[in-house]
Amino acid sequence: MPVSSPIIAPQSRRIPQHDGGVLADPPLRHGARIATETQHILSSSDIRIAGVTLGNWRDDVAADTIAAACEYATHNGRVPPPHDPAGPLVVGGHQPTLFHCGVLLKNFGLSRLAQQAQGTALNLIVDNDISTPHHLALPDGSREQPATRLVPFSTDNSARPWEDIKPSLSATFTGLPDRVTDALSRWNISPVLPSIWPAAISSAEKGDGLAECLSAARISLQDQFGHGTLELPISRLATRQPFLRFMAMVLLQADRFQGAYNRALNSYRKSNRIRSRTHPAANLERIDSWLETPFWCWKIGDTHRRRLLVRATDTTITISDGSTLEEDCRLGSGSNLDNLATQLGQWQQGGLKIRPSALSTTLFARVFLADLFIHGIGGAKYDEVTDALMADFFGIAPPQYMTLSGTLHLPLGGCHDVSHDDRSRLISRRRRMIHNAQDFLSDGQAVELRERKTTLIAQQQADRLDNSDSSIRNRQIRYHEFRDVNRELNRHTIGARQALEGDLQELDRQLNANSVLASRDFSFCLFPESRLREFFDNSLADLN
Repeated sequence: MPVSSPIIAPQSRRIPQHDGGVLADPPLRHGARIATETQHILSSSDIRIAGVTLGNWRDDVAADTIAAACEYATHNGRVPPPHDPAGPLVVGGHQPTLFHCGVLLKNFGLSRLAQQAQGTALNLIVDNDISTPHHLALPDGSREQPATRLVPFSTDNSARPWEDIKPSLSATFTGLPDRVTDALSRWNISPVLPSIWPAAISSAEKGDGLAECLSAARISLQDQFGHGTLELPISRLATRQPFLRFMAMVLLQADRFQGAYNRALNSYRKSNRIRSRTHPAANLERIDSWLETPFWCWKIGDTHRRRLLVRATDTTITISDGSTLEEDCRLGSGSNLDNLATQLGQWQQGGLKIRPSALSTTLFARVFLADLFIHGIGGAKYDEVTDALMADFFGIAPPQYMTLSGTLHLPLGGCHDVSHDDRSRLISRRRRMIHNAQDFLSDGQAVELRERKTTLIAQQQADRLDNSDSSIRNRQIRYHEFRDVNRELNRHTIGARQALEGDLQELDRQLNANSVLASRDFSFCLFPESRLREFFDNSLADLN
């Protein structure tokens, strides 16, 4: 029987607009209960997936993943944070960027919720995504005329997966804290970056990739604040036996999976009135005898990744990248799932990288790994697709997930007290001043012109239903008279309109300034430590 969902479907979500604002859906106080209930329901589930109960799948995946994350911590010279493998597993993930505070709040929430549920917090480092530009956006200028400028931290800006990029121990990388501190000094901000960047440099000196270096800085901050999480890059997860078995299962049922995947995407587009055929992801295609799968593949040294294609016969399953790669795996009389999983591991050991897409990563994490998965706002918007795919392909009701994010402004002197509503009111006033100038004149101004316009309006109202030829001619004459009267009336409001234009220009300047002063996109590493601590403590107060 399908698994019952512990609580109702999530509500609509919006980015918090005010400084210090938090979005938690469902509320944080329910998180530990949801995780505990989901663990109980799913771990005891007798639903069979590829011949194995869902409960056994989850036990194996959780045990292996936690062990891998502990090994990863030890490899990095880090003591794994306290956790209980027997308790609920709270999971989240993000690309290894120096992201904004709303994303970092998700990591702190992982830690605090796992502590409350007496379980384990795990963050998946999505290092298989194409890397973003390697720079920090910093505030520049002044409060009255603020701007942003970009400060690079890497000399390599190639569009490759994060896991393939190595940092350069040049001044661009090692000198980042000095450049950032100098830039923020004009705002009297002492950023937290200098205290955590040594971890990034140490990681680079060991030969780690850029993704691990940036993650090391963020992990250092979380550990300093007592909110450490277990960490595991997707590049490592994707080579573990439990994930290889998941991948093999999808490849062996590629035809059925493709149907469920495309139905979920088409339903999402229809319900959200989306015309784009590639949003939130492109449908999986059939290319002659090949089926596209939700995985990427490339070889070490490649500059581009390609979709993994699969073709199956009664005796063989073949994978391809649609170009030069083509590998066969014989299907025997034993467990094809285990045989193919082993072969996938061997291909990866030989230099072929096979990594999940965003949707297949979330699908694996929510079905087989997490007792509570925590999304940011971006990921949560598309989990309607994942929910439908779970129900269609696996036949289970989707377990509840949580959306957690927040907004924190850099202390740049505060925003100007203006809004876009103020601008709309000024635009409306300007329009009325042009077309109804008489409303803005004093009683003694342009009396004859005002009376003439009043007469024209009365005439217009009187014959508005008269469609005779004479009425039509009169309307044409009145049109020109209206134009002439309005032009003359407007001469009496030139000064007022000039003043209004000045007000509008000043308001636009302040609105443009607020786009910097109230930006939520500045990296967490630019903030003072005290402001970060206050934000996280206040945001997670429900979990105290």
